[in-house]
Amino acid sequence: MKIYNWRPFLERWSADWEDSAGTGERWLGSTAVEEERIEELEERLGVALPLTYRSFLAVTDGWRAAGTDIGVLGTVEGLRWYGTPGTESDGQAETRLEPAAPGARLELAVASDAAILLDPGEVNADEEWAAYLYRGRPGESGGASEASEEPERYESFLELMQALFREFHRNHAKSPGFENATTRELDADVEEARTGCLRGDDIEGRLERLVEADRCGRSRARGLRVQVEAMLGGGPLYVRELAPLAGLEEMDPEEVAERTFRYEPSGAFGKAVATAREHARWGDTDAAWETIADAVAEWEPRGSEHIAPVGLLADPLLGPVITPERGRYILETPRGEEREEGVMESEEPGGPGEPAFDGLAWLADDGQERGSYRFLLVEDISPEDLAVRIAREPGRPVTSSAPADEREAGQAARIGWCGGDSGWSFAFVSDDMGQVGPEGQRRSEGLEPFPAVGPSDTARELGEIASLGTASVMVWVERGSESQEIPGTFHFSYAEDGERRYGFTVHGGDIDEWGTLPEILDPEDLFPGSEDVALDPDDEYEALDAIAEEYEVSLPQFALTQGRLHTVETRPWIAAS
Repeated sequence: MKIYNWRPFLERWSADWEDSAGTGERWLGSTAVEEERIEELEERLGVALPLTYRSFLAVTDGWRAAGTDIGVLGTVEGLRWYGTPGTESDGQAETRLEPAAPGARLELAVASDAAILLDPGEVNADEEWAAYLYRGRPGESGGASEASEEPERYESFLELMQALFREFHRNHAKSPGFENATTRELDADVEEARTGCLRGDDIEGRLERLVEADRCGRSRARGLRVQVEAMLGGGPLYVRELAPLAGLEEMDPEEVAERTFRYEPSGAFGKAVATAREHARWGDTDAAWETIADAVAEWEPRGSEHIAPVGLLADPLLGPVITPERGRYILETPRGEEREEGVMESEEPGGPGEPAFDGLAWLADDGQERGSYRFLLVEDISPEDLAVRIAREPGRPVTSSAPADEREAGQAARIGWCGGDSGWSFAFVSDDMGQVGPEGQRRSEGLEPFPAVGPSDTARELGEIASLGTASVMVWVERGSESQEIPGTFHFSYAEDGERRYGFTVHGGDIDEWGTLPEILDPEDLFPGSEDVALDPDDEYEALDAIAEEYEVSLPQFALTQGRLHTVETRPWIAAS
């Protein structure tokens, strides 16, 4: 609640307390301090008091913070400087009224074990002193005073008093019959915020009202606030964030933790969600989002406490698709009972998944610290068929595995569609999130290095196995380290109908090539710095870009870096025949 001056605020506090306690006490303060006395006090202190405390004294000489454990605070009598550095002894600080040395703070009189200190060394743009509330005496230890080690800091005395007023309301919010002008006002704000959110109108303003009501202990505000904040934060939603939302979408914490939860709303929106999940689980997160965005207006709440489809955030496949920008778009779309009343003003965000064709070069410059990665692209077969061809365990359905992100996948390959209309599917493995080795390099547990046996020897590649009746592109990259003399590798291989046709390997400064390479893939042109031990990032970028151009292929950046995909344990990527 914003306070424009002290009297209305303090009168509201008094009235709310009277409505609660029925003591007949209509004013919790005292008489005002005369201006002459305030000026005399400032002269003796050697400083001008901060405005909010000074104006407080002009209304009342102290205040009984009813409804809290603070007691009477802020009277002129007892106002004093709280020590200076090095003056504390046996837990008791030196106190005096005269001007203090640098580092001292002004202690307000408090009729309890708490302490309030105003710090003239911390002044904000409004020339207000920072206010510190100690729930136990500063410098003491043991019992309730342990809280004094972590005082509550406020920008001003006014902000501290606002916090105590909210504390009074929180402490009594569940008391039978606790109703007053403030609770009625807050409850009306909550309802207006609820309908406003459904209209998609002024989300920030609605959230501010919900936050204020929640801070005052209005239980309804808490559930609505959490929904708005969850959508603005984007997915995925984890178990620790689930408790306030679980009942809204019938979310089982165990299913969320095990990544088996399926968000299944009803109606037209539910059908769209099912379609979006199919897109997302095979890597087409752009299509997944477009499907959801087109259907948001059809979403229906489960009840009056439900204002957003938060179940999307807990779904392991759809949660990563809902970025903060997309969560905002959902909130700003009129829906539910206010669908016809709202006005859609925001534009649909493309988000990190745009454009649909990401190419391959992003692997070289996306800011990740990948030490190695490998991928296999196969034309005109589905991700499920690709998994069958390359699986270490024949016959095991790929959908039996829980979708995994980059960290969770480990050495298993994540699979999906390459995106767009290319018709290519992919398998991808990365040690980006691997453990850090003794020399600081990142390694993924169990991710084998590029084998000594190469294409010039008798070797069988995974790309050959996957290319039966079609074509495949296989790339294996290890960046290496110049300082540690760890050789880098860029291996490219193209296969058709089960046979390797052409390719090259750049390894530790040497180039080995075979077959008739397209001109754009000449390794001598792509790797002019091949004499270096480690892989040159610019050469890596150019090679990936050339492969993407030659075969018109792409890997979905958003799906691979932030999404979850099905995984498959593969056969060796290169093995001796």
